Amino acid sequence: MGNLIRAEFYRIRCQRWGLWSLLGVLLAGVTLLIAACALPPQSGDAALLFQTIEYAAILGMVFAVPCADLASARVDGKQVLLKNEAVFGIPRWKMYLSRLCTALLLGVGLVLAMTLFALVLALAFLPGIGQMPQILEQYTVLTLTALPLWMASAGLFLCLKFVCRSGAMARILVAMYYLVGFPLLGAAATVVPSNTGRPSPVSTLLYALHPMTPFWNGDMVIEGIDTGISIMLTPDNFVEAPPPLLYCWALGLMWLIGTSLIAIAVLQRRELR
Repeated sequence: MGNLIRAEFYRIRCQRWGLWSLLGVLLAGVTLLIAACALPPQSGDAALLFQTIEYAAILGMVFAVPCADLASARVDGKQVLLKNEAVFGIPRWKMYLSRLCTALLLGVGLVLAMTLFALVLALAFLPGIGQMPQILEQYTVLTLTALPLWMASAGLFLCLKFVCRSGAMARILVAMYYLVGFPLLGAAATVVPSNTGRPSPVSTLLYALHPMTPFWNGDMVIEGIDTGISIMLTPDNFVEAPPPLLYCWALGLMWLIGTSLIAIAVLQRRELR
């Protein structure tokens, strides 16, 4: 498994534009946040910078997708690479899990690089350094809370890419599930039908198991308007009242295990050509 993971990282290094583009977007975003915090009218401190990054934690669900895509290059279409690995006797479960581990390690590495870059710039350009221990403690807790959900996002995309044999289709399905499926599930789990007096238990369960739910932490406001239903979401509760760490890790691991089992089962039955 270790050799397969090293091989995947070698392939990622060969795709220099993909890796460096992803890293550049993250570091450029941190630089812009530093400038926005340091310059008027904000004239903020290090606490404002890291709090802003915490409020943007849900974007990790989006950045997990290109991490998984980079770690699974050349497995769609005719899947020549997978066929070559099968010829050398590599089990199909190792083919999938090596790419999943690579995606997770790549994502964790990017998070660490972003955090270190933000810390260095904050120490160099922002006041409030004396509060840094308390700031980093809260930042670490929230990062560890969001990390399994980011991993779940990578696992979901990777599973769909192997099942659909198309990275583009996998991206569309993930976007639909996050941007359309989650608000619909939230509405179904919150709105009480007049004939039953309680929400559907199935929709409530699916909403609780959705990987986006902890980021909003119950802060979904649904109002009836003349043209239908208005759904408003704000990420305040994730920072001000974080969801339980154990719940997020259990949810993330459930998604990783479930998507891995599905992808491996499909791959075992597929003829590689």
